[in-house]
Amino acid sequence: MKKVSTAADRKEVSLTIYNDGFGTVKETRNVNLTCTETELIFADVAQQIETDSLLVEGLNVLEFNYDYDLVNRDKLLKKYIDKEVYLKDRKTGEKKSCRLLSVEPSGKCVLEDNSTKEIYIDPQEEIILPSLPSGLIVKPALVWKIDKSTSEEVKVSYLSKGFNWDVNYVIEILEKTLNIAGWAEIENKSGATFENAKIKLIAGDVNRVEDDDEMYVLKKRIYECALSPAPQAEEKSFFDYHMYTLVNPSTLKDNQTKQINILNGLNVPYKKYYMLDRDDEKVNVIIEFTNKKECGLGYPLPKGKIKLYKADEADNSLEFIGEDSIDHTPKDENIKLTIGNAFDITFEFMEVDRKKINGFEHYKYVCYISNHKEESVEVRFEHYIWGIWEMVRATHEYSKKTSRTIEFNVDVPADSKMLVEFEYKIDQRREINIR
Repeated sequence: MKKVSTAADRKEVSLTIYNDGFGTVKETRNVNLTCTETELIFADVAQQIETDSLLVEGLNVLEFNYDYDLVNRDKLLKKYIDKEVYLKDRKTGEKKSCRLLSVEPSGKCVLEDNSTKEIYIDPQEEIILPSLPSGLIVKPALVWKIDKSTSEEVKVSYLSKGFNWDVNYVIEILEKTLNIAGWAEIENKSGATFENAKIKLIAGDVNRVEDDDEMYVLKKRIYECALSPAPQAEEKSFFDYHMYTLVNPSTLKDNQTKQINILNGLNVPYKKYYMLDRDDEKVNVIIEFTNKKECGLGYPLPKGKIKLYKADEADNSLEFIGEDSIDHTPKDENIKLTIGNAFDITFEFMEVDRKKINGFEHYKYVCYISNHKEESVEVRFEHYIWGIWEMVRATHEYSKKTSRTIEFNVDVPADSKMLVEFEYKIDQRREINIR
């Protein structure tokens, strides 16, 4: 005897969704078995279920199949080849019995009249099938052969592809501080709808063994930079990842994308400066701030895109000024965003001299930085040095970032041109050991 369980029998359902295109489905259903059933059809599961991840509590499953041979016109007709079907006249409604002889890939059919033995090639009448053929189902389902049981409920857990989530951040740039809001964008393309589900989001890189290169791409949206009353998720550390649990159950429909506010930061101090990009001959606009509690943040920030806006003083409307992305960022770390190229700041960088003195290679560089803005700006640039080196002289102070990298940090006054000049030497002497 068969028993059918559908989504209407769900007692509870929860989803745990990961960044990498998959999720865990956990649900409890009322089944009310009477000890006469030998087969349970567990319908309304995700179409992209990973059947090797299935866990079942509450009954003894002897064998299971995942049936996803869903109904469509071609499959229905092919199941009725060499069987009785009916042709119905669309005007009179008259039906006549026929035998279906063949179905072409194009959908054309050949039939034989059971009374007259006439052959109909691609008839215009409506084809009627007596019933749904065995083996075809209207929804994907797990079909279990089970031990006889009187279980009232069953708990099922499985992994499924087709889930994803990402974070879209919105920043409003103020004079000296910024406001930031983080929105979790949750996507369901699993092939199933989950009503009133408890949803958890895992931020982190969970290792998976992939069988293919299938990717799930989220549509990105631009949000207005408006402050949410309160984040709609609770965050906590979980193993080596971070978990965000939605405060309220939510319905996640198939082929739906949902946005939930998960964090807010107000009056976060930031620094704006300019970085010379010598490869592209551009000047990058940099916004940098610290993810600390005392700075108005202090949250683990999942990876995602950050869009920045600034208000136009003329009408107080927010205008988009650039975007960047971040990787998973723990608290107390600095966040540096490159949001565009400066229009009014230019530079020239060149090597002006090279010579050899007493076994040392001397290199001399100049950098002309022009600031056409009506305010002073902070400009930085890096320079890479190979070998054992020593600075001979420099017009400005610099910091040693690594053994081979130095960085200059220069304040350039409004509407002016600044010259940065430096010379260093590299030891090219060779030691000769005489024995």
